Amino acid sequence: METILDENRLKYENYKEQFKRLNKALTNGFNLEAMFIEYAIMEDRTESILRHAGLWEDYLKSRKGHKPTIDSKIRFILKKAEQKTSTLHKFFSDDLLDKILCWKEERNRLIHALLKQQLAHNEVKELAEQGNELVKTLRTRSGSLNRAIDKASREACASK
Repeated sequence: METILDENRLKYENYKEQFKRLNKALTNGFNLEAMFIEYAIMEDRTESILRHAGLWEDYLKSRKGHKPTIDSKIRFILKKAEQKTSTLHKFFSDDLLDKILCWKEERNRLIHALLKQQLAHNEVKELAEQGNELVKTLRTRSGSLNRAIDKASREACASK
């Protein structure tokens, strides 16, 4: 039990630090660093959603030996969220995850274009700012989902 608490505390502290770094990067115009942190947070939150929903093992099986990717995690969540009886439906049946996929594609395009063409500074800045908004929303939704699942689990245990 102590190890789990230590891991959770460490993760919390790391998250706090990454959000400080993200805010500092955005404030100081380090937009590429901001996008790097945003992407990492999106990766983590999508895994958290799948793990908390009890779908991580199913997701991994669906990968048939391929490594997890943000794209495949989001598509897996979207597919599960189509089921109206799924807890995921309540939190992810809108266009948030589609927006994240579009953001990721645009981020990848910009990253690959860095040395091949001139980019307007505002283009990178706007994408970093958009990523920040998406991260905030995803973080809120994943937290709400996790709390809803935990509450349902506690209620199921209490009714036994």
